[in-house]
Amino acid sequence: MTRLLSPLFLAISTFLVAADDLHLKHASETGIITVHRGDSTILTQVAAPTTRPYLHPIIAPDGKGALTEFSPGHHKHQTGLYWGFTRVNGRDYFHNLQSDYWKRNSAKILEQSGSSVSWQTSYDLLDAKGQAVLTQTQTWIMSSSDEEHTLDLTWQGTAMVDVTIGKWKYGGLFLRMPWHKGKTMGEVVNSALQKNNQAEGKRAVWVDVGMDIEGRDDWGHISIFDHPKNSDFPQPWRVDGQLGIGPSRAILGDWKIPKGQTETIRHRFVIHTGKLDPKVLTKKWEDYSKIPYRDVTFISSPAKPVPLIDLNQARLENIVEMDREKAFSLLFTQLAVTDNPEIQKALLKGILLGLDGQRNLIPPATWLELRAKLLDQNNPELTKYLEQLSQIFGDKEAARRALATLKNEDASISDRKQALASLLTQRHKGLAPTLKSLLNEPALRIDAIRAFTSAPTPDAADLLLNHYPTFKPDAQRAIIETLATRTTYAEALHAALKEKKISREALPAYITRSLSLILGPNFAKEFGLQKLPADKEAEIAKYKALAAPTALARADASSGRKVYQTICSACHVMYGEGGKIGPELTGSNRADLNYLLLNILSPSDDIADSYKMVTIATKDGRTLAGNVSEEDKQKVVLNMIGQKITIPKSDIKSRAISDFSMMPAGLLQTLKNDEVVALFKYMQTKQQVPLSK
Repeated sequence: MTRLLSPLFLAISTFLVAADDLHLKHASETGIITVHRGDSTILTQVAAPTTRPYLHPIIAPDGKGALTEFSPGHHKHQTGLYWGFTRVNGRDYFHNLQSDYWKRNSAKILEQSGSSVSWQTSYDLLDAKGQAVLTQTQTWIMSSSDEEHTLDLTWQGTAMVDVTIGKWKYGGLFLRMPWHKGKTMGEVVNSALQKNNQAEGKRAVWVDVGMDIEGRDDWGHISIFDHPKNSDFPQPWRVDGQLGIGPSRAILGDWKIPKGQTETIRHRFVIHTGKLDPKVLTKKWEDYSKIPYRDVTFISSPAKPVPLIDLNQARLENIVEMDREKAFSLLFTQLAVTDNPEIQKALLKGILLGLDGQRNLIPPATWLELRAKLLDQNNPELTKYLEQLSQIFGDKEAARRALATLKNEDASISDRKQALASLLTQRHKGLAPTLKSLLNEPALRIDAIRAFTSAPTPDAADLLLNHYPTFKPDAQRAIIETLATRTTYAEALHAALKEKKISREALPAYITRSLSLILGPNFAKEFGLQKLPADKEAEIAKYKALAAPTALARADASSGRKVYQTICSACHVMYGEGGKIGPELTGSNRADLNYLLLNILSPSDDIADSYKMVTIATKDGRTLAGNVSEEDKQKVVLNMIGQKITIPKSDIKSRAISDFSMMPAGLLQTLKNDEVVALFKYMQTKQQVPLSK
């Protein structure tokens, strides 16, 4: 019986394996390549003749749900999983996917069926004259099971001319999963276990993004691996407020590909579902890279490899499930056994980042001996880090030396600024007289003004208001921002506004929210922005008529840039300039007037959680409003207008999250009609324009 059944069993088994194999289909006219497992399509590559290539949709391994999104409302230029540099000889291929930027050379199947399949696309990136600047070739290899898909990508860029890929905080490979405001639960985690905005700009060997997926009871995940042969490995990563991710070497600075040469970059994608296990993912990365994670290095300079422990693992909050004492033991032991000054600096820098905002901590038992050993090296940078750490450990002599540095007009401005920052963190009691004198030093004036937020004095408000008329606009703005952080300060500012010592026009719109929180609704009624009319559609129609095509054609974009600098640039980056309170506008849907009007007139209607206003009241009497840029067990980093403030959690009295944006509604009501039209003209530009005089 067994002998009779064996051939049949083998035949059935063979059929089952074959049915689970992958196979490719290619529609040559459209360029669409699809990957199939059995009867199911599990991945689609769109390789159209004159559009940037992209992968979408990528279906979960068990067939339940699409894990990528095409052109979401918050980032219409993003197309699932794609590759587009932001600055190639000054031209933007990240935000532009159309025919005058991209031209397909080929799309072909390499391995059509089996346990894995592969295919390749080749595109030219075109300059403004339609000539090829860079030829990019993407080679994909895919395998799949019910538990996970594995995708290997080899990207090759061959320079047709001398190519410079310009420094930018994102660009290159990018992934957009289906995130929806107020509906999607999700999280980005990297190999150092930094999460969400903590992972922004950080080096990591892998980054995973997981979130709710329609049609699933668990999360869908896509993990991206960096390969050790990639230049500047491990690369820093872009993580945006809607959980979009991508490695971006350009964060580190410009990099060049000489004419005729080819740059090769490799990545692996693991598509999976369920609960993330970082240890398992790290093991998968090790299998891919063929090196142990503990041996990973990054290059601080071409000649000096430095362990990854620098910024990713040396931060105390990222040593998993470890209390401070154990973390100190690990890091200071490592400091004691290495004689490499680069590694020593990396470790000290990482420790300082992890302890940012902390004070009066108990040092490890080995601290004094280790400090003496490192000081003997007479390395200025090491000494600087050691002095900062000594202050955190409550060293009064270190604080005295910092104060002397701050007062020393012959010391460098950067050293004096660092001394001021550390003294403020440590609540140094003798700081007030020095702050007053620093107001007379232009290079340190703004730092001194803002220092009064954390180092209050009874006469601070009067002192700042007396200086206000004689200071330049940037210092005047800093005074207003500082006076909007404490009740007594805010009351003095309110009085100055009533007495017209400070004009209403000098009060930035974003400050009205902070002052209203401190002084109550009467302030908003008296000096705040007008409310948006109940009929929002009518208000939009009014401004659409004002900014009709004929009016926009006559408007001066340079004048609009000046208006933008006045009311927008403090919070938004555009063309590489501005603050980072709100979303970057360079690549947003600015050409669409409806989009602009909706977001300007009613900015709180569609606001990501990362941009919601957070108000923190501290035990020492400050009221601070901004966006949380970083948070761990020890501290909150609040991104405020013009500055970032680190607040130890032990100092927080209360914390509230508003559904409102920092940007008030009705902002256009503060402008004249010609200013509004000029602003729209500037907002719709495709490249930077000169600033109007």
